[in-house]
Amino acid sequence: MKKIITYIVSFVMVLSIIGQATNIYNTATYADTKPGFPKAPDIFGKSAILINPVTGTILYEKDSHKKMYPASITKIMTALLTLENCKMNEEIVYSKKNIESLTWEDSNIECKVGEKMTVKDGLYALMLASANETATALAEHISGSTENFTKLMNDRAKQAGATDTHFANANGLHDDNHYVTAYDMAMIMNDAIQYPAFLDVIHATEYTIPANNKRKKPYPSIQRHMMIHPTSQYYDADVIGGKTGYTDQAGKCLVTYAKRGNVPLISVVLKSDGDVVFDDTKKLLDYGFDNFEFLNIYENDTRFNTNTFDNLASPFASTDKTITVDKDTFIMIPKGVSIADLDTEVSFHLTDDSFATITYKYGNHIMGSAKMKYINSGSYSEKEISTTTESITEKKVTPAKKEKTTQSETKKTNKPVNSSHLLTIIIIVFVIIIIVSILTAIMLHRRKLNRIRAMKRRRNR
Repeated sequence: MKKIITYIVSFVMVLSIIGQATNIYNTATYADTKPGFPKAPDIFGKSAILINPVTGTILYEKDSHKKMYPASITKIMTALLTLENCKMNEEIVYSKKNIESLTWEDSNIECKVGEKMTVKDGLYALMLASANETATALAEHISGSTENFTKLMNDRAKQAGATDTHFANANGLHDDNHYVTAYDMAMIMNDAIQYPAFLDVIHATEYTIPANNKRKKPYPSIQRHMMIHPTSQYYDADVIGGKTGYTDQAGKCLVTYAKRGNVPLISVVLKSDGDVVFDDTKKLLDYGFDNFEFLNIYENDTRFNTNTFDNLASPFASTDKTITVDKDTFIMIPKGVSIADLDTEVSFHLTDDSFATITYKYGNHIMGSAKMKYINSGSYSEKEISTTTESITEKKVTPAKKEKTTQSETKKTNKPVNSSHLLTIIIIVFVIIIIVSILTAIMLHRRKLNRIRAMKRRRNR
């Protein structure tokens, strides 16, 4: 009986929380009455995307799910798998098959058959000089062959959320069966930037490969992402790094990770033209940084910044519990728009640390989401609460590929309902009715049992 009552009270508590989260007693504005997004820039690239990798907010997209040829931005995946499967001091060897497969037009660092190099040196050659033979050498080192490595690449792509991508080699040379989407490349880049070593590599403007068993002189590898070079006309202090790519079929491709203050962005531009790809990327980054702001949901959503939920623990529970929003969750919204202007959708799903997710939307745009947690009061340590936006890139969130509402409920109204006091009274009455009903059912069941026992005793006399 005690357990039943506890479950009932907990259920009613959750309903109360979700009621506030979905604006049950607040006026909601429908999407078609809201002002639009900031005006997006025109770019030359045929496919592109701009996302915030922490919130998952897609700020800009242009045919972002169209399958395109990636050229050398493929090497981001090669680098990711290298970091996940190798140590920096491991030694790679350039095979005869690898070197002899190079053509005169391939990007390379003039490696020789049998040349030995550390994984660290190989990563810099891969990402700065875009060396095709180094991509193959890393693939052979990790998987034994390029064929086996591509299976690893495709499995890892799916793990990253890149479901419309297929890799056929480690370096990005053209193959009709080797393709990506702008969205998928953003997902792969998002996984790669979780590794500090990757950020170190892509942020370097040059790196000297030392002499080795086949190389008598050191070899300088120069960064091809011109937005990194302070002397370049395309230099952008916000840009941390990325990867360029080019083939005749792919056109000019560029994946870029940038950060202004505490706001991180990933841009992907596919099938652009020459240095125009840097102009395209600059337009996208400035659009994101200039027109949107990065907010902590817990600190800015007033529904979760009061004592509303402080006393929602069940009177039958042995510990003091509190329902709250994740205190380390951020959202990206247009400047001039407040969280109160957003609509919300609630998806119910039970995980180890939450029971529901609140998704914030502005019109048809998903701005971010936050987990709802049922925790011990005061269980957030100072360390957890003080998570700074300095390390915010360590949090990985996958943006929604398409707007889908699964197991979600959206409640909207144009008229505010009565005050929360009325709702509280209704909840209390509801709980009393259920408790009385349960007790009545138990009493009736006991009376029935007593009658049966009395009948049996009379028969036995």
